[in-house]
Formats: sequence, structure tokens, C-alpha cells
Amino acid sequence: MEEQLAVLAATAADSVVSSLSTDAWARVKELVVGVWRRHRPGEEAAAESATDAALDVLRDSPSEEEECRLVEAWQERFRALLDAEPAARQALDALVDELAAERAEQAEQAERAEQGDDAPAQRIDMHAEAKDGGTVYQAGRDMHVKPA
Repeated sequence: MEEQLAVLAATAADSVVSSLSTDAWARVKELVVGVWRRHRPGEEAAAESATDAALDVLRDSPSEEEECRLVEAWQERFRALLDAEPAARQALDALVDELAAERAEQAEQAERAEQGDDAPAQRIDMHAEAKDGGTVYQAGRDMHVKPA
């Protein structure tokens, strides 16, 4: 296997296992199963079962040894996926990027909590459409609109 793909498989495995032990485990599972759904639909159920099993291990016996074993197992799964479907590279890159962003957001929230700011940061997705001369105002928090 190409060295870059081996590194990607290792990085993805480490990202998945470390993220499964956080509050974002449901999102991690969704992302992992999504990769298989797109690239190996016949193996989607196995990926979901493997994610559930890893989550159970991390909840029941969260030792460093178990985490290492899980990372190795996921690395092999990702290598096999990349061997079978080289196009999955982009999906794994996206998975790693998204999990890194999630961890950064959690670290930022923890830092704010340490500084006494108890209001957790939230991700807000807003969509709006103005028709017939209408006006749309959107804000993630406070907004003051002065009439025209």
C-alpha cells in the first residue's frame, strides 16, 4: 500500500477511536458508517457493528491497551477499504478533518468553561430565502435591527 494511504488509514483510525470516547460518539458513528455507505455499501452493517463494538469497549474498559488494540483494528479496516476502493481516500480525508474540527471545538468549549464562561459554543446552521422583496435577518445570537 502506498505510504500516504497507510498514513491516512492510521490517522483515520486514531481519530475515530479517540473521538468515540467523547460526547461526539454518535457523530463519529454517522461519519464512519457514511464512508462505507458511499464506498462499500455491502459492508455498511459490518462497519456499524464494528463502531458499536468499539464504543462498548471504550465504555466498559477504557484502558490504553484496549485503545491501542482498537486503533490497530480500525487501521486494518481502513487499509482494506482503501485497497478495495481507492476513491475512499477523499472520504477518509474529510472524516479526519471533521473529527479534528470537532475535537478543536470541544477543546475550545473546555477552555471557555475553565475561564468561567459557562455558555457552550453551539454550531448553528441557518437557511433563509427572501421572496417578493422580503428581507431576512439571521443571527446566531443577539441582533438589533433598526427600522429603515
